[in-house]
Amino acid sequence: MKSFTQKTGEIQEFLDLIENDCENIRRVKNVVEGLSVDFEVHPKAESVNESVEHSKVSKDRIIKTLVFKAGKDFVAVMCPGDKRVDEQKLEELTDNSVRMAAPEEVEKTTGYVVGGVSPFDLDIPIYAADSIPNGEVRPAAGSRVVGLKIDKDALMSLVDAKIEKLTK
Repeated sequence: MKSFTQKTGEIQEFLDLIENDCENIRRVKNVVEGLSVDFEVHPKAESVNESVEHSKVSKDRIIKTLVFKAGKDFVAVMCPGDKRVDEQKLEELTDNSVRMAAPEEVEKTTGYVVGGVSPFDLDIPIYAADSIPNGEVRPAAGSRVVGLKIDKDALMSLVDAKIEKLTK
């Protein structure tokens, strides 16, 4: 495992983050167990830009899992880090007005925190943008400091996502 450094004043924040995320990382591990999937540990990364900085991959390979409120329900959308979800297209697909879910709604609905939402083990409908590139991609693994290296086809076989044109 490669290492990274934390400033002395940040180590407690890091330990608290990891403690809170351990259960979610185990959730993801249980879903991908048996596959040749690498977990990647990196410094805290709550944004695509931070993830790219630490992982040295292009933004389109970082897969965001975003949660939206669609009417009275929630849906998740996986999309490349260099794209934005076209909310109008999502409204058409769900036949509802949509908005980004608030952080507390995301955590209550998925069990994950914003910045670490994994597409695995979700009890809400999942959409995948057709713009997700082929080959190795990197979704979150239930934490803001742990991600997965997984082939797009393997990712799609593990999540029950409807592939749609959803990005701009």
